[in-house]
Amino acid sequence: MVNSTAKRWLKKALLRSSALDFATRLVPRKAAILMYHSIPEDLHRTDPILGVCRDRASFEAHMETVARHFSPVTIQDVADFAASGRPLPPRAVAVTFDDGFADNYEVAMPILNRYGIPATIYLFVDAVANGKVPWYCRLRFAFNTTTRSEWTDPLRDRLYQLANPKERTAALNSAWENGARLTGQVQQEFVERVEQALAVEPVTGQHGFMLTWDQARALRKAGHIIGAHTLTHPNVAQVSRSEAESEIVGSKQRIEQEMGEPIEHFSYPHPALNPQWSQQTLQITRAAGFKSAVLTTAGPVRAKDNPLALRRISTPADLNQFVFNLQSTFLGRSA
Repeated sequence: MVNSTAKRWLKKALLRSSALDFATRLVPRKAAILMYHSIPEDLHRTDPILGVCRDRASFEAHMETVARHFSPVTIQDVADFAASGRPLPPRAVAVTFDDGFADNYEVAMPILNRYGIPATIYLFVDAVANGKVPWYCRLRFAFNTTTRSEWTDPLRDRLYQLANPKERTAALNSAWENGARLTGQVQQEFVERVEQALAVEPVTGQHGFMLTWDQARALRKAGHIIGAHTLTHPNVAQVSRSEAESEIVGSKQRIEQEMGEPIEHFSYPHPALNPQWSQQTLQITRAAGFKSAVLTTAGPVRAKDNPLALRRISTPADLNQFVFNLQSTFLGRSA
C-alpha cells in the first residue's frame, strides 16, 4: 500500500513539475500510438458485455490533452517516420481504434473532430458486415453471467469449477485461447457450443454495438482513416498460413470493396496467446501492400522501426496515468 501510494505521489509530482515534459524534448524524437476500442455513451450498459471500453469523459479528457500538449498525427505520418525517418512534429501522437464499434462514430468522432485529431479505425470485418458482437465479447459475457457451476473445456478436456472466481477467470482465458486459434465458421461454432454449455443466450447484433458500412464511410469522409483488422479476429500468428492469408488479405479486399479506395493500414488482433505476429505474417502484410501494421505490444515508435510492426500504448482512464504513460513513451520506456 505504501509503495503504490508513493509511486502515485511521485508521478503527480513529476507531472506538476514539468520535468518529464522537459526531458522528452531532449531525447531523440519518437512517436506514440494510442490504442482504444469502445467509447460508449453508457459505460454501465456496454462494459459488462464488451469489456474493452473507455468512458466518454475520460476519452474527451485524453483528446483535449493530446490536442493541447502533444502533436496529433495520422498513422500514415507515423509509418513514414518509421520507414524512412521522415520528420514528425515534437511528441507526435496517433490515435487508433480496434474492431469497429459503433460508438467510434457516435461518440468518439464528434470529440475527435472538435479537437482536430485524426484517428484510424481498424475494422473486424465479420462483426461490421453482419452486426455481430465480437466472439471474444460473447465469451466474456457468457462466463460472467452463467449460473452453471462448472464447464469442461472441450479442446483440453479440463473441468473448471465456475463457483470459484479464479477458476471462472481461468476458464474464460482458456476459451479465449481456443477461439484465438480458430477462424471463420469453425470459430463461430465453438463460441455457440460454449454458450450452449453455459446455458447463456448469445448477445446479438440487435444491441447495435458495431459500425455499419455507412458509418465507416462517414468516418472516412470526416477525415479519419479506415484500416483492416482481419475477417474473424483470430490470432493470425497461431493459425495456418492459408488461414492467415485469408484473414489478412481477405479483410483488406472486403473493406476496399465497401470503401471504394485502397486500405493501407492493418491492426493485428490479439484476443489471446503470444506472439500475435510472426515473420510469416510480416511477409503476408508486406505482400498484401499494407503500409503499416500495429501491435498491442507497448512502447514508442522510433525512426527506422519496421512500419509493419509498430508498437502502441495503453490508455488508462486516469488522466495523470495517461499523461505519465505518454511522457514515459517519449522517453523510450514501455507504458
